[in-house]
Parts: sequence; structure tokens; C-alpha cells
Amino acid sequence: MSETRPVVDAIPTRRDFCVRTCQALSALTASSWLAACGGGPTSPSNVPALPTVAGTLTNGAVTVTIDAASPLAATGGAALVQASGSSFLVSRTGQDTFSAVTAICTHEGCTVTGFDNQRYVCPCHGSQFSTSGAVVQGPASSPLRQFTTRFANNVLTITS
Repeated sequence: MSETRPVVDAIPTRRDFCVRTCQALSALTASSWLAACGGGPTSPSNVPALPTVAGTLTNGAVTVTIDAASPLAATGGAALVQASGSSFLVSRTGQDTFSAVTAICTHEGCTVTGFDNQRYVCPCHGSQFSTSGAVVQGPASSPLRQFTTRFANNVLTITS
């Protein structure tokens, strides 16, 4: 004859309840932190990335050689120029004219890497800037810092 035992394991104890509740809350907290690091509901999707061009920093100025293969070879072209830890958003506005602005978003300091419809787009929260650095769409409320440019002999020089 078999004996009948009460099913104790099926009823959660207070300890089990507390452990599972803490695990669930920890998972929710971690997921919200990850979402904050990678953007949020305003983060843009499917925005083309800017091509990256290497510049050379010499005596406080950044120089970039523009040849036929450069993304800056034609009017309307744009690129992310990087030189010695500095990043610039550069667009060619005319045959011999360029615009250069900082690539650091004024909203939360993300590096702006997208370019769509002649606008720079921040990948973190979707702020959009004109090629001159003006805010077109927030959440950023301040423009990107502009730099002086000079173009001669196929070399673009960017200075503060």
C-alpha cells in the first residue's frame, strides 16, 4: 500500500516568491539600462552612415586631401573626418566651398554618424542638423560648433 504525502513543493514559499520577484526586477532594470545605452524610441533606423575619411592634424589644423575617389569630391557630398581623436562632419557646399562642424551631438555627446536628405542624423536619439550645424529636429537644442575651412590644391584645411 502506498502512502499519500502532501505536495509541499507545489506551494511557493515566501523565500521563493522574494527570490523570483528580485530576479524579475533585476532583469527589467538591466533591460532599461541597455535600452538607454543603445538609444530609445526616438533612435533613427535605416539612416545611411557617413563614409569616414582620415585627416591629418598638423599645428592645430586638420587637412584632408580630396581626390576623385573621395566622398567629398562632388558638391553635396559629405563625410565624417577623423584626425587624432577629433571628429568633424564635412560637406561640400560648392565647387571650392565646404562646411565643417563638430561631429559631437549637443544633446548627449554621441558621435553623429548618419546622413540623410542633406541632414546629419545622431544615432542615439535622432537629433538632426543641417550641413551648417543648425538644429533641424531635436531633442538637441544647440547647434553643432562650426569650423573655418579653406580649400586649395585639392587639400581641405579645417581650423577653429
